[in-house]
Parts: sequence; structure tokens; C-alpha cells
Amino acid sequence: MSLNCTACLFRNCLHEVVEKQVRIRSTQLSWGIQAWIENIINSKLYDQLADDLAQQIDEGIYLPGDKLPSIRKLSKQRRVSTSTVQNAYELLEKRQRVISRPQSGFYVREIPVTRPLSVVDDQGPNLPASFSIHQMATRVLQNCQRPGLINLGTALPSPEFLPVKQLQRLIAGLVRHRMSEIVVSEFPPGLQELRVQIARRMAELGCHVTADDIVITNGCQEALLLCLRAVAESGDIVAVESPCFIGTLQAIESLGMKVLEIPCDSERGISINALKLALEQWPVRAMVLNPTNNNPLGFTMTDVDRKVLLDVLTPRGIPIIEDNLFGDMQYSGSCPKALKAYDRHDQVLYCSSISKSIAPGLRVGWVSAGHYQPKIEFLKSFTSVGTSTLCQMAVAEFLENGGYDRHLRRIQSAYSLQMRQMIDAVERYFPPGTTTSKPKGGYILWVKLPEEVDAMLLHEKALAEGIAVMPGSLFSVSRRYENCIRLNCALPWSEQVKKALKTIGVLAGSLRQRGIHV
Repeated sequence: MSLNCTACLFRNCLHEVVEKQVRIRSTQLSWGIQAWIENIINSKLYDQLADDLAQQIDEGIYLPGDKLPSIRKLSKQRRVSTSTVQNAYELLEKRQRVISRPQSGFYVREIPVTRPLSVVDDQGPNLPASFSIHQMATRVLQNCQRPGLINLGTALPSPEFLPVKQLQRLIAGLVRHRMSEIVVSEFPPGLQELRVQIARRMAELGCHVTADDIVITNGCQEALLLCLRAVAESGDIVAVESPCFIGTLQAIESLGMKVLEIPCDSERGISINALKLALEQWPVRAMVLNPTNNNPLGFTMTDVDRKVLLDVLTPRGIPIIEDNLFGDMQYSGSCPKALKAYDRHDQVLYCSSISKSIAPGLRVGWVSAGHYQPKIEFLKSFTSVGTSTLCQMAVAEFLENGGYDRHLRRIQSAYSLQMRQMIDAVERYFPPGTTTSKPKGGYILWVKLPEEVDAMLLHEKALAEGIAVMPGSLFSVSRRYENCIRLNCALPWSEQVKKALKTIGVLAGSLRQRGIHV
């Protein structure tokens, strides 16, 4: 072979080698680009999947504590790889929206809290006291109802959470077809068809009562007043939870009675030890309790604690006024038995209404008072004569036709979401050292601020910013809660509400700094 042919063959081989290396490098490069593109696509997929799941949690499709679909099941549903689902769940876990349980799966995280409120069992009861909070309470409540405010103060649900359209159709039908009955006053004990429906509802709470055992009132506040008048007189000592609903304190004050505050635990409710100590020292005539979805602490007493409480009070012959105003609003949908369900000696006077669940403006409440029933009827007959016949008819039909149960399912889910969003905002925007209650129902949140913060001053400064909050000092006659506020969570969540909470947090932080430097 000539030298020229050899050189030509060498060049051809060299070209083939170079071309092959170029092809290999090109292929490797394309593989790298492809992998990079696939990573981007996958990250977008699991980001989107995580966002979709977070939205479903926010909308109440999955509630706190619910188990989420398995990785394999969600992979098939969404037609994505199992690794995409795994990455989405891990992302939600980093965002503290879900928790992983080994050998079980992923679950919606329970409502987060800054820290649980401290147990107050170690505090003894205050001395029984005559008191006057009416003027301060009236002023603050009027402040909260100023037009244009973002009202996080008064415990009234926004119309968006009420069955307005259903009631509108229902009342229109009643006016068309039953006007001759509507114009006739319904004397105590009240409309028979409504009392039948209430007796059925109470049976679901474990209370064995008939329609004849129920008196219809103008809301729960009148029910409470009638019960107090039936069991005690001016100057008598009435034991209450502490902190205590403002309306209860005002009712007791209006009747000239004395209050004995019994401290509560934010998780379990009233301190049985403190109650026993109080009963050994003072002649308590009656007790007022709000054991389910308490206002303002949010606790629900366990069945065991309810029985123990009755075991303490029953031998002493002390009547108990049970306020179950928020009892139907358990986030789980399963309401605990009423305290009255465990009453075997006719000492529990049960009060409730539809003011917080259906419509505050209808003013329909009721009492089931056992052997105090005749006295309650007598007091009602000359106090306010009767309750609106139209309103009683509307509530009776709403209960009977299933509208109330459908409405309850909606608001139980909605208020669970509202509460979580509110607590999230408090965690994010309020000063360090803030703690909150942990409600399992209702729409009331109790917030304990750092000790340096004066909640009444915070109330006034928030008003100047167009926001209303309820200062904690109104929930006690001993001014125990001057650094606490109560927030109403029954406002539709919005950027405006979020901004209001951020403003409250900033104001609380500035008051804290001022308190530290004083």
C-alpha cells in the first residue's frame, strides 16, 4: 500500500473517531438537558399538587386530623408518579400543613397554636364580690358596633355564615299561609311545634325531656336571667367560670347577686379542686356553667369531668345553670352530651338558643328547668309575656325540614377553617410570648398577650385604626385578664381581616415595649 493510501485511510479513521466522540458528547449533553427539563417539570408538578391539596384543606374538604389519600392512590388519581406525590407531601410537611405518621400515611395537621394557655388550677377562687361592670361593658360593646369597623370584638357571626336565603323563603311562606296565627300572641311556655323540635334536639344530647319540659324565651340571655331569678335572690353568691362570659356577669349584676370566680383550664374547663375549696368556705347558692365550646376560653369539658362536677354539686343541693349556646358547633360534627344528660336529681337548668347558629335577630331561646319549670313559666309570663310567634314558627320549620342540620354541617367546617386561619395570623403577627386557646368548636378565640400589654388600651388604639377587639378585663370582676383579648372568628377571611390582625399585632408589640420601659 502506498504512503498516500495509508495517510488517506488514517484520516478517514480519525474522522470517524471524532464524529463518534461528537455524537457521544452531543447525546450526553442532550441527556443532561433532558434531565434538567424533567426536574423542572417534576418540581412544577409537585408544587402544583401541594398547592391543590393545601387549597382543599383550606376549603374544609380535609379537616384537621383527617387522613390524606395514600401516595399510590393519589398517584393514580392525578396520573403522576409516586415520587411526585411523595415530594408534594414532603413540601406540605415543610409548610406545616400535614404530618407524616410512620406505617400510616399523611394527615392534616391539627389546628396549630402558639402555645397552649397555662393551666390555672393553682389559682384559688376570688372572694365573693358585689361588682359593677355594666358601664364599662356597655361602652366597649357600643364601641365594637360602630359602623365601618372590622368587628373582631362582639361574638356575632357575619351574615355570610347565616342561612339568610333559606330563612327568607321560609318566612315568606309562613306570612302567606299562616298570617292569622302569626298575629296571635303565643304565651308561655311557647309554640308547641317548636318545643317538640327542641325536645328532639335535646334527646340527641342525651337529655330525656318532653315538649312540656321546655319554655321558649327571647334568646339565651333571657333564659339565663329567668334561671337566676328562679334559683337565687339578691345578695346570694353565684359561682361562675373564670374568665366568664360578659352577659353572665351582667345578668348577675342586674339582680344584685355576688360573683365567686372559679378558675378554669383552657383545655379541660373549670378547676374541680378550686371549686371544692370555694364550696368549703362560702355558701354558694347556684352555679352558672358553659361547658361546651366555652365562651371565651373555647374548652369542652370531658364526660368524666361533667360527672365529677355533678358529684361535687349534687350532694350540696346547688342548682346548675348550663349555658349551651355554642353546643352545636363542634368541628368534628359530633356534639358531646349535655351536662343535663347526667343529671339524676333535677338540679340542672338547661339554656340555649339559635342566636349564634341561625340568626341573632330572631331572638329565640329556651329553658328546660326540671322542677323549677313552673317558676320559670311564671317569671316569663310577666317579664316579657311571650316570644315572637313568627320567629318561633320559622325556627320550628327550619329544625323540622332538615335545614338546620344542613346548615350546621356547613358552618362546622367553615368555623374550623376560620379558627385555623385566625390562629395562624396570631402566630405570625403577634408579639413573642403570645398564647392562644385551642377551641374544638365555635368561633371564639381567647388570646393571652405578654403581661406588659394593657388590653383595654389596645382596644382603644385598635378602634382608632378601624378595628374592634374585646378586652379581657370584661370577663372578670377581679380584673384578672388585663393582658388578654377575645377575638370573633366568624368574619369571612380576607386580606382586610388579615391586615387588621397584623395591625393588632403591631399595636400589641408597641404597647409591650412601652410596658417594658415604664
